[in-house]
Amino acid sequence: MNVNMQRAVENLAKKDLKFLQPLYEAISNSLESGSSKILVELFTDDTLSAEIEPHIISFSVTDNGDGFTEDNIASFLELWSDTKLELGCKGSGRFTWLSVFDRVEITSEVASESKLVTIPFGLKFRDSDIGTSTQYFSKNKTTVKFCDVTKRYYDIDSKIDNRSIADLDAITNGIEQSLIIKLFLLKRDGVKFSIKIKLNEQEREINEATIPTLECKQFEIASKVIKETYEFELYYHFIDDRKNSKKIYYCANRRTVKEEDDDSLHFSCELPNKTSFNMLLCSRYLDDMVNDSRNDFAGMAHKKQASMACPLLFTDIKPELLKQMQIILLEKFPELEALNKEQEEKAINASPYLTKYIKENGDLVKTEKSLTTKAIETFNKQKAIVKSKFEKLLHDKSIDEHSFNEAVVALSEVAAAELGEYILYRNSIIKALECAISDESKKEKFIHDIFMPMHTSSFSSNEEKHFLSNLWILDDKFMTYSYAASDETVEAIKRDIEIKNNEKFKDSNRPDLTIFFNSKTEHRNLIMIEFKGANANKYEKNKALTELPDDVAIVKKHIPNINTVWSYIITTIDDDFKFSISNQDFIELFTANSEYCAYYKYFNKQNAHEFILDLKTITSDAFARNKIFMDILKRQ
Repeated sequence: MNVNMQRAVENLAKKDLKFLQPLYEAISNSLESGSSKILVELFTDDTLSAEIEPHIISFSVTDNGDGFTEDNIASFLELWSDTKLELGCKGSGRFTWLSVFDRVEITSEVASESKLVTIPFGLKFRDSDIGTSTQYFSKNKTTVKFCDVTKRYYDIDSKIDNRSIADLDAITNGIEQSLIIKLFLLKRDGVKFSIKIKLNEQEREINEATIPTLECKQFEIASKVIKETYEFELYYHFIDDRKNSKKIYYCANRRTVKEEDDDSLHFSCELPNKTSFNMLLCSRYLDDMVNDSRNDFAGMAHKKQASMACPLLFTDIKPELLKQMQIILLEKFPELEALNKEQEEKAINASPYLTKYIKENGDLVKTEKSLTTKAIETFNKQKAIVKSKFEKLLHDKSIDEHSFNEAVVALSEVAAAELGEYILYRNSIIKALECAISDESKKEKFIHDIFMPMHTSSFSSNEEKHFLSNLWILDDKFMTYSYAASDETVEAIKRDIEIKNNEKFKDSNRPDLTIFFNSKTEHRNLIMIEFKGANANKYEKNKALTELPDDVAIVKKHIPNINTVWSYIITTIDDDFKFSISNQDFIELFTANSEYCAYYKYFNKQNAHEFILDLKTITSDAFARNKIFMDILKRQ
């Protein structure tokens, strides 16, 4: 063996390959040798437990091809031989076997030359190791057996096990997937072939009948670096299996090399009827760019700029690939365009603040959920970038006016979207409150916690106050509070707002909700709310008519300088409660025929305005106010 070949064996054996790559190479070699019948035999380790899946430890490939004739032996001994270059052979595939197996035993019965050839191939292989003897055979037969897995793939001491599981169907699918282009072209040319795969007593077969007929779309891509265009063929077929499998491969030398995933293909959902498809991109350009192991495009990988040596990058190829794929899909499913538009409208109606990002989505197949999910991801990334850029501009000593104006516009777009996100949150809160009206399991605490969780308090300085409390449900101006306490004692409230006096009268009372405006000034305004469950009985609701005025009086007794008080009873107003209210001199705020209920009364002694509000009235008003914001965002 010459020095170059020795170096190839040592260097190419270091390449990182899939465990079954040598199997694919061996079958490919058999097909290139004119084999019509190929037998793959898989051998496994012994497992003592039924729960442990056996692994592949060895395999052999037997064919009836040309075998190791004088010419083929010479080719085998020559590094990067061009003997079968027109068939897509790199001439170095056999050396990559030694990355996975330490020993490869080759036996070839060559009928045309009446000889038996044996080759013990390994890292220490020399030309003189090839054995030949004169023997007469009626037909050709070559067996290549792979033995002794290298420590890179199996080392019990280091707990390394990268061998393939002995799953016959998965291995058969892997062979077909890897060699699909080669097998399709053989089928197209009328070549008959049979690849049988055996594992113990099981057997599978790949032949021209099992290989799908592929359609082909041809197109060209022009290089921006040199004045040359390159031809590409996109082979494809659809499968009505309802598995929603979408695979596309970059192929080279009639092998699949690089697979694209759903996200990179702009697929976040399924095709109509969950139809699957396979697409395979081929080109002489890709043939030239694939590495010797045919498991990567080394000439194109990790390059950011095209060059004379690499005139097309994946960034040049992929947009055109997606364009051609879209044409193919619309030809197969003409209804896709209308379905995508319908889903886009649904997503915009549900989340109008994400309209910009939804419309920018380039997915080939869309659903409301996929559009919204990706829009949120894009919005969050954009928000972080815009805010960071704006803060940097503010810190610069000299600000370019044009750059600053651009940053302000971008920040305004983000702010509008953030507002929309908050409005969507508010809609969810209102819907939750609506549930309390019809669902008997939703007690007083459920309603109470929606407005503000029990046993919590908040000052105006709280950054998340607009999420901690939802007082906007009553009126948006209530969000400007300086202090709010939910189900806290009067004593705790006094302590929070730093009121110091010796008043001890009933300081254990816990008003449902107490809200102050200007809590630390001489003129405080107060809101107090009493909640009753939507399905509370008449006694509980009537009790609120005395509890709320009492709570107002107690708070005013303990906390000085309270100016005006607005107080609310919030529940459902049924006929029984209406009767009780009518005996208390309340003013009805809606006509008798209205579907909404609300009552008002002024308590002169406490300078307190009291309202009794029906939950349906509150949610209707809150939805109406929210709709104004939503409509503005949609128009934007």
